[in-house]
Amino acid sequence: METFRFETSFGRILGMAHTAMFRHLARRMKEKNLPVTPDQFRVLTYLWQKDGLQQSELAICTDRNRANVTRIIDILEREGVVIRRDDPNDRRVFKIFLTDFGKQLKEETAECALRSIEDSLEGVSDKDRMTTLSVLHKIIQNVG
Repeated sequence: METFRFETSFGRILGMAHTAMFRHLARRMKEKNLPVTPDQFRVLTYLWQKDGLQQSELAICTDRNRANVTRIIDILEREGVVIRRDDPNDRRVFKIFLTDFGKQLKEETAECALRSIEDSLEGVSDKDRMTTLSVLHKIIQNVG
């Protein structure tokens, strides 16, 4: 039986790739003077698809805990990207809506994310990309 080596383990390498891509996206967004971090971008992608989601729905969609999503929304609200509104059906619940500024960020932010992904996959063949996606989907199916 082979000895487990954390430094070269699949999980470690996968985590390093995620961190590198995350940091690269953050640098690209900063270079473009976008008032959005990769974590905030994750929340915004769902609001761009369906504006007016509840905070709890955003937590589920983004696979984040509610406290983390609340912190992200607080920052986005302070930056003028989103606003909270009471849910007319339940006063205990807030719905999150994009401001006009938040809507305007979609195209440039998405372009930045696309370029970041292209940078990270430079030199990787289409076949290898498809294999990687297949393996990642299988991992999610197995343990997700």
